[in-house]
Amino acid sequence: MKRFINNLSILVLLIVSSCGSSSKESVKVTQEPSEEIIRDLKFEDYSIVLNDMNILEKGEKREFQHKYHILKVEKDSLVVDSLGWKTVNQTFFEKHENDLGMEIVSHHNNKLSRIAQPVGFGWAIGNPKYGEWVDEKTVNNSGISTTTSTTTNATSTTQNNRRVWRSHGPSMLFWYWMLRRPAYQSNYRANNAYRASGKPYYGTKPNGTSTYGTNSTYQKTKRASFFSRRTKSNSWKSFSSSKKSRSSSRYKSASSTRSRSGGTGK
Repeated sequence: MKRFINNLSILVLLIVSSCGSSSKESVKVTQEPSEEIIRDLKFEDYSIVLNDMNILEKGEKREFQHKYHILKVEKDSLVVDSLGWKTVNQTFFEKHENDLGMEIVSHHNNKLSRIAQPVGFGWAIGNPKYGEWVDEKTVNNSGISTTTSTTTNATSTTQNNRRVWRSHGPSMLFWYWMLRRPAYQSNYRANNAYRASGKPYYGTKPNGTSTYGTNSTYQKTKRASFFSRRTKSNSWKSFSSSKKSRSSSRYKSASSTRSRSGGTGK
């Protein structure tokens, strides 16, 4: 009997130690900060851009944080408000892990969207009020026209050139946000198709990187401090480990269910 109790104690300790990090509670908020912004700016045109993410250890709990840029269109000019750290719920944090540098909320022309998208897609890019599509070779790296005409043979244009957005936004700040890198018409159309199905568009590449969002080469260059912090942070490592554990548990549970229900009849 004593031996049985000792074995049981060891088993309990093993279970507790293996589940310690994954069972850690998170700090909760009654309303996401983004929802508060939506409420406060309901009569304005704006976008909420995910500017940074962080995870902190608060005693026995984890705190998940976001930083936002709010882009507001006022009299055809762009105004940018940069907010400090905001606590968000873990589920919301996980939902937007891949959306660094993207709009996670867009409200323009009385239309509200909570589907992540590249900055400006859906309201500035593709809007003739703010620019036009031209052959790629007619613009330089800053998005400014290098020729006075785009009269290129139609067949040659289709085969050898990509269409890229040339902005003529009404303010220098508008130009800065819309021209940080080329916006291709093919990506614009793909983004529209994904949004119509309720999914964010990242432009995923065969090597596992993406054109937009957290896994893009652009963000890894632009926000090097974020990736350095994430790599060194024990909080991030613990969180990533708990996610893998949860994912593995769900997979095993699904496999077990299929095994029990997938027998052959006689």
